[in-house]
Amino acid sequence: MSDEGAQALAGLMAEGVPRLSGIELPAPEPAPIARSFQADEWPAGEPRFDPATTADIQGNVIPGFNKDHQRFLFLRIDDLEGARAWLRWLAPRLSSMQEVLDFRREFRRERLRTGAREPTTNATWVAFALSAPAVAKLLGDDALAEMSDEAFRQGLAARSTYLGDPADPAAPGHRDRWRVGGERTEADFLVTVAADSAVDAEAEASAILEGAARNGVSVVFAQAGENLPGNLGGHEHFGFKDGVSQPGVRGATADGELLAPRYLDPRNPHARIFGKAGQPLVWPGQFVLGMPRQNPADPLLPAVDDGVFPDWARLGSYLVCRRLAQDVPAFWDFAATASAEYGTDPVHFASLMVGRWPSGAPVSRTPNRDDLDLAGDEFAHNHFQFDDDTRAWTPVPSLVAGGYRGDGHSKARADVFGDTCPMAGHIRKVNPRDSGTDFGAPADTMMRLMLRRGIPYGPVLAGVADPSPELVAAERGLMFVAHMASIEDQFEFVTRRWANSAHQPNAGGHDPVIGQADVYGARDRSFDVRTSSGQSRTFILDREWVTPTGGGYFFAPAISAVGGHLAAAGISTAEHPDAGRG
Repeated sequence: MSDEGAQALAGLMAEGVPRLSGIELPAPEPAPIARSFQADEWPAGEPRFDPATTADIQGNVIPGFNKDHQRFLFLRIDDLEGARAWLRWLAPRLSSMQEVLDFRREFRRERLRTGAREPTTNATWVAFALSAPAVAKLLGDDALAEMSDEAFRQGLAARSTYLGDPADPAAPGHRDRWRVGGERTEADFLVTVAADSAVDAEAEASAILEGAARNGVSVVFAQAGENLPGNLGGHEHFGFKDGVSQPGVRGATADGELLAPRYLDPRNPHARIFGKAGQPLVWPGQFVLGMPRQNPADPLLPAVDDGVFPDWARLGSYLVCRRLAQDVPAFWDFAATASAEYGTDPVHFASLMVGRWPSGAPVSRTPNRDDLDLAGDEFAHNHFQFDDDTRAWTPVPSLVAGGYRGDGHSKARADVFGDTCPMAGHIRKVNPRDSGTDFGAPADTMMRLMLRRGIPYGPVLAGVADPSPELVAAERGLMFVAHMASIEDQFEFVTRRWANSAHQPNAGGHDPVIGQADVYGARDRSFDVRTSSGQSRTFILDREWVTPTGGGYFFAPAISAVGGHLAAAGISTAEHPDAGRG
């Protein structure tokens, strides 16, 4: 690694991002927020998740596990009847939407009561998903044909080059070289274990693997995921804050708790579209089958879910898992070389490629330097647009009463030509926000959003001064995990049509972080940056620092389907293993 790149990498996050000192979120009970709307006004029309629904949807779909320690278990069916028995054993261990919501609600109460920044009680959660081959094995080919998502039916390996992965079998990212998910290593099941401690995660993963082995389900591959330590918590291995711009899910539980709390004063017209400033509200059918979907013509009105799926798949969600190796030295070497040519420093140039500074502060709001205070303000760090000036917003009274002084940070200005945030900056490529795209008006972008549940794997290199050669050479990367209602229209659309294109959603080059080959298979990539004089400068992306090394397309069914429909056939001949959470 070059001296300049090494110095930039070692200096990342020497200071921690401050939290909103003294500011607490409104009380977990939603009534104070909900009552700020008139009784006959929105959001009354949003879907209500009744108790049966919240007990059935898996908790990593909504609201997401978000634990520091996770284990990904890729499993294969060796004995069909044993696998069905194992599913009946596994189903009670799966964590529901309600279980995760209850834990978060109690933690919010604890924060209000004691000021605690971390939960004092621990939880271990489990999620399950199955691949298309597993659907065929358990239910038959006709049942698989009823799943309308062609990408799911074909699988990730078959779609690999379609996504831009290398077509050359000798290339590191070719599917034949994957650790899991290739022709001979495709998994039937993916079990995710998430916990507050590594010990708890390992214990639950071991129990699941032991139960699987007793019942003819073998492990193909296992991967540990860990939140990065210290000031790099919540960051990925290049050193940048990850997962900042998650969408909010419309709807409320039966007791009135909004899934995405509303923090904008309802007199602001944007309160109908955003939960927090910059957090778009998306109808739940974009992530869960059978729920009201996003309407491309009007984001305030739901569309009927016209998806084609069998009844057992209702309340389930498609899951994309990609094991992505990250070449951290190569990324920062490129940033150092390009920044010298451009006339800036490596951190600034790398931030232009990402669209955010390492702290998570958007370059659109702070073009010339990182701003830790802005990064730590969760009501401001995602509040910006690309085509229009970003306007001030007024918080709900309960947020003000809690001590929030308002968004006083510098505002983002209209950036139609990419003078501040390059058109091909990663966050602009995958989420054009208010920009019109090659596929329609800005409302179409909301159709492409996903619920991301990823976590890093491997030893941290960012922030380490004078790392050993062994540490530099160690494998590290991201377990990319995302939930959606359509793999084709969400994950594959964003990957193929936008990240891999130099001209879409707008011209300006390829996504420099995840972009690969275009639709013709060409792996020549470029990244355009505007100079202070308004001229466009093109940098050739001669290296790929993100390499696919495995994964799969899966489906996360409702919990009742796991122990019910999927496990039902042959129940009289299956040996039932020990039940419970021993």
